[in-house]
Amino acid sequence: MDLLECLRALVLVARYESFSLAARRVGTSPSMMIKRVNAAEWRLKVQVLKRTTRKVTLTDAGQRMLPSLQSLVHDFDELLTSLRQEGPGTTGTIRVKISHALSVSGLGHKLSSFLKEHSGLCMEVVLLDRPVNPEAEDFDISIDNHSMTYPHVTEIPLYVCQFILCAAPAYLSRRDPPVHPRELQRHQTLALESMGKKWTFRGHDRVLTVDVSPRLITADARGVLDAAKDGRGIALLPACVVEEALMTHTLLPLMQDYAPVEAWVTALVPDSKIDIPRIRSLIDWLTTIPLERTSSNA
Repeated sequence: MDLLECLRALVLVARYESFSLAARRVGTSPSMMIKRVNAAEWRLKVQVLKRTTRKVTLTDAGQRMLPSLQSLVHDFDELLTSLRQEGPGTTGTIRVKISHALSVSGLGHKLSSFLKEHSGLCMEVVLLDRPVNPEAEDFDISIDNHSMTYPHVTEIPLYVCQFILCAAPAYLSRRDPPVHPRELQRHQTLALESMGKKWTFRGHDRVLTVDVSPRLITADARGVLDAAKDGRGIALLPACVVEEALMTHTLLPLMQDYAPVEAWVTALVPDSKIDIPRIRSLIDWLTTIPLERTSSNA
């Protein structure tokens, strides 16, 4: 993780005395803030924050260090601002990796809108349904809902991806629909590789994980969607992928008392590229312009 981002998280949590409030302030998740603070303390070799069930407070060492950390983060932000102002305009090519599922979620339209606003830029968008280390595979940005982390790569949360458990009327005409996650073990299932063979749901104030044995498992969201429409089994897919099928009742939502656990869609950016003006412009666009909902044509 980028050290400055981790220190920035630490300073913010110290200010609000809460991981949740600090996460809300920057539009990320509490778990991401905890991960960044832990990384900062590990790099500093000292515990800065003391956690209790009710509050987060500074340790004695933290009270001594906080003014210096605040000054460091502030000075670095000021330096970046001045460099961006003095640097060249947003020109050149950005190489972006996204998955097929995200390409139909409205993200593809958002990237197109970015190009419309930045006429001097070109973009190479590569569709890959597997985790990618952008530094190792020479991408400027990799956008994923995988929970993978890599050295020297900064994670930037973008938005939460919701999932839907669903099946076709043809499948449900042959089998009673499941009413509890454990019943999925007796059904034919269709899975994305990114979801794996362990599906997790929230219901009745607890989280339940069930092992499934998919009849089909693939990285291709379109393939899972088509198999589900054909009545081959029960699928767990991003809401954006099944939106149109649900509206036309080609697929029906299942087990609505148990919501599938959502996942953060995250931009992974090599630390060596994060402050290149064209890369920073795209990051700012992705984190500030709302994702436009579009119907899936998958």
